[in-house]
Amino acid sequence: MGSYVISVSVGTGCYRHIQISQKASLFRLHEAILEAFEFEDDHAHAFFMDNRIWSQYDAYYSMKMDGADRLTKSRKLEKLNLKKGSQFKYVFDFGDEWRFQCKVLRELEEDTKTPLVIRSVGESPEQYPDWEEYEDEDEDDIPDSLTQEEIEELYAQIPLTREEIDRIHQYMDAAANLYGLISLDELYKLYNSQNTNVDVLPFLMAVGVIDEEEGNGFAVIDWSSNPRATAEESMKNCEIVSDYLFVEDPEKDIRELRYAQKGKPLKILPKEEFLRFADSSYFPETPQRGAMIRYLRKLTSSLPESAEEYCDCIQRVVVIDAPLQEVLILMKGEGLTSNKNWDLEEFALLFQDLNNHTHKHVNRGNTPDELFSQSARGLRLRQRLAPENQMSFFEEPPRKPKLTIVGTPSRNGPCPCGSGRKYKNCCGKEKK
Repeated sequence: MGSYVISVSVGTGCYRHIQISQKASLFRLHEAILEAFEFEDDHAHAFFMDNRIWSQYDAYYSMKMDGADRLTKSRKLEKLNLKKGSQFKYVFDFGDEWRFQCKVLRELEEDTKTPLVIRSVGESPEQYPDWEEYEDEDEDDIPDSLTQEEIEELYAQIPLTREEIDRIHQYMDAAANLYGLISLDELYKLYNSQNTNVDVLPFLMAVGVIDEEEGNGFAVIDWSSNPRATAEESMKNCEIVSDYLFVEDPEKDIRELRYAQKGKPLKILPKEEFLRFADSSYFPETPQRGAMIRYLRKLTSSLPESAEEYCDCIQRVVVIDAPLQEVLILMKGEGLTSNKNWDLEEFALLFQDLNNHTHKHVNRGNTPDELFSQSARGLRLRQRLAPENQMSFFEEPPRKPKLTIVGTPSRNGPCPCGSGRKYKNCCGKEKK
């Protein structure tokens, strides 16, 4: 059993990414949210899993309510059919009614004993603000988290159209999902190669405001310590980093991924295909994925999740270069390996084929098969297997060279025509 990374936001510009075990209860998530936002747990709470506040369709409460007796303490996250992209509401203190928006950003194979806050943006709001004292405070003391209006004002100052800004956001999403890690300078060059050119400074301004938005599956990290760096220098010092790299040891994991990518070519896809990766749940429909789905259908016929969803789970961990052993642990936890149709050897072959044709972060978006075909050994193999170097079964076999015999050939000797027969039984017949 693994864990979820859940984005929890209150208002705009203030959110926390919380990693929590799938075995944890909704009540434990409630505790983790309050701890993350530094709230005291002194009021009732509720979760609305259909993402509609006060809807009774799929609600869980901290206490028994009229017409509802589903308690947060007795409902585990693993039983809620959560998946990447699932959204739901959390309400705390039915009087002040603090409303939190929750979204599942990622499903991770590794578990965690205690919930972890892996990203924190914006200062927590005061649970019980002293409004009179707050009004007398100097403006500099006001929490600097941005409201949506402030973000829109910043967007208005960027000398780009909103369509261009939204497209840059799409490129950032797609890059995080396809590459895992990429310098802003490389993304800028990729963007300009596929769109109307934008200048460096407006592009950098757009990236900075986009990074303030909540719910992104990535972060923009500036590794430079020079506050006076030019826009061009900042582009080279900044990286777009996928959010899963912030789970355990960000500096170590980012450094290891950067090392694994070193020297490998960046996978460049046509614009339309590249932007499909802006959807974190997108995987290209390949013959290898189709074969895996057909196999999984034999294992998941009695389970609530579809074969396509299980294949998505497998490919999510393949993308980050998880080995077969980790995938088998994941499948064993789901009960798939106990199915009567399970065959380890067959699955291993399908997994290897799927792995070789999945875009991976360590390969800078290339599949292992694509990288191999570009290697010296792959080029030699491809040349050897090229059609022009193959002999067709329908072509005539090469003839043996004719023998050169000086003088009259012996009647019992080989025929000079090269047929392999005796001279008297071949060309010598006419001279009998």
